[in-house]
Amino acid sequence: MNASIRKRALTVFATAAVLAGGTSMLGAGSAYAGPSATFSIGSLQGDGSRTITVKTGGSTAGTVKWTANGDKLTASDVKADGHGISGYVTANPYLIANTAGHNSPYTDTAQRNLPEDKVYTFWACIGNNNVGLTCSDVVKVTS
Repeated sequence: MNASIRKRALTVFATAAVLAGGTSMLGAGSAYAGPSATFSIGSLQGDGSRTITVKTGGSTAGTVKWTANGDKLTASDVKADGHGISGYVTANPYLIANTAGHNSPYTDTAQRNLPEDKVYTFWACIGNNNVGLTCSDVVKVTS
């Protein structure tokens, strides 16, 4: 499977995971475009950690951080704008940290002991059930 198809499949999976159990998409019209956002992807650290900063309207809405030492994924929502922040790591099963449904500021953490020195993909999203998700590029991290 080429990288473009894999990225699209992961994004579809992530969107379905966040929207599952929420408002039904039937009858929702075309409102699922996702909020306007920019993503600053930090460089891969020597231990495999990485942070993605999510901005809306020129200010930080939240961050998603992968901490390789401890295999911990953290999503933090710092802006009371009605949008949740979510982060994903392609472990099996996926690690998902998601602030949706909580008032800001709020932080959610997902953690599990993963095999050492493995490469995973990692990305961040912002949105909610009413507007859909906008997601960052998919990047590499290690455990």
